[in-house]
Amino acid sequence: MLNKIKKMFMKKEKMQTPEEIQKDFEELEEQSIAREEAALAAKDIDDVPEPIDTEEAVADVMVDEAEMMEPTDEELEELSDPNANDPDYLEYSAEAVGYENRQIQWDTYRAILNYIGEEESILDFGCGRGDFERFLDTEYPDHNFDYTGIEMNQQLVDASKKAYDNEVDIRCMDWFKLPSDLKEDWCINIGSNNLRYDGDTKMTDETYLHNTIDQMMAHCTNGSIVLLSSDVLGTDDGLLNWNAGTVLNWAQKKYGACALDHSMSNDLFVLIIYNTKTEKDG
Repeated sequence: MLNKIKKMFMKKEKMQTPEEIQKDFEELEEQSIAREEAALAAKDIDDVPEPIDTEEAVADVMVDEAEMMEPTDEELEELSDPNANDPDYLEYSAEAVGYENRQIQWDTYRAILNYIGEEESILDFGCGRGDFERFLDTEYPDHNFDYTGIEMNQQLVDASKKAYDNEVDIRCMDWFKLPSDLKEDWCINIGSNNLRYDGDTKMTDETYLHNTIDQMMAHCTNGSIVLLSSDVLGTDDGLLNWNAGTVLNWAQKKYGACALDHSMSNDLFVLIIYNTKTEKDG
């Protein structure tokens, strides 16, 4: 390129001074370099990547990962039914009956047993698998507790029969339809009024609780013990959370001798209602 430029200078008709020649040479050299750079830029323009839309790129990656992580039919079935992949889930799991683990379940049962004397009989409303009887048998093998469990869920009743070889007296019954002659010293209800099982959309939660306690009092001779979820923390945990004072006031007005224990935790409280009526009183 530079040789061609020099020849062009030699063809000029008018003779130039060395300074003018040098100046023209520099100008042409600059123009030549500019043309070469322009040509290179034009040649490589197709190779320049388009600007990246960061948000769009991240979204594409998330979509790709979501597609890769899409659960299979098997996994979906397992999520909807824990028992599908663990055949012993209903029979032995503490989670299946509402507890995080066995230790918490047993500690809860110990709190309830504080109000029941040795060799007193128990009618358990919403007993699940009848684990309370297994707890008594394990922790107090020398005591003679007469236990009967009432459970509306047939699956849990079947699980109990399988897990405990029919050794636990558990009956699949609606606790609002118990025979009048079924009575025990104590009726207990451990958390079963923290959810609704009846499907009656017209009956309020409060009426449902009151009706349950009325049934318990009709089937006990000494009294009833109810474990309820408290509204103290004000958390939305999907349970029916009860105001301890309101429940106690209702029970005192209707049944008289009552006690309230909110010492086990902020989440739970125990209502104890003593049956002061005699058989003669009806």
